[in-house]
Amino acid sequence: MPTSAQRKPTLETEASTKRQQILKAAARTFLAQGYRGTSMEIVAKESGAGRQTVYNQFASKKALFDATLTLLWEKMPIDHIVSRTAPERTPEEALLEIGNAIAEFWVPEETVAFLRMVIAESIHFPELAESFFTFGRGSARRSVIEYFGVLRDTKALELSDPELAAAQFIGLINEPLLSSRIIGAGKSPSKDRRKQVVHEAIQTFLARYRAVRDI
Repeated sequence: MPTSAQRKPTLETEASTKRQQILKAAARTFLAQGYRGTSMEIVAKESGAGRQTVYNQFASKKALFDATLTLLWEKMPIDHIVSRTAPERTPEEALLEIGNAIAEFWVPEETVAFLRMVIAESIHFPELAESFFTFGRGSARRSVIEYFGVLRDTKALELSDPELAAAQFIGLINEPLLSSRIIGAGKSPSKDRRKQVVHEAIQTFLARYRAVRDI
């Protein structure tokens, strides 16, 4: 007979699997019903979990929404990219990986639809916009800002304001690839188009901030 110590990993695995099922069901429900139309009961039914199981994992609909946002933004691994960027790595190399991560994150229509839902629902639920920055975009953007701070401190680039520079670089990618899709116009850009946009964003950014070395 398995001991309690032997059963524990299985129970933990089952709980983790159930949590993932609930979060995936929550994402589908938020997209289909909006935040206002979503309830813990609907998510429980959609996930196949009991109502109490959902409440055991998440104390409220807002907590469930925040966790769903966190799971969504785990698909943009910018913090991982920045954390393993060695000092000898060129800004071009790091910016290419960061830029590609941003471009690829917005490829799925579901991701854009979730952003669209947050924007629409924030009129009645302002706390959703705060969650979007706290549990979603904020973490990725902070990682870029921190990396740009390193580039400034090491004088790899002439950056006086890393926060502004991060907004500019991200905007150079999101504007041509994302902005029109938020209002429902246009489709996900092709791989070649994404590659072109990221390349041009890097070149434009470096043209502004590349440090001038003495000859």
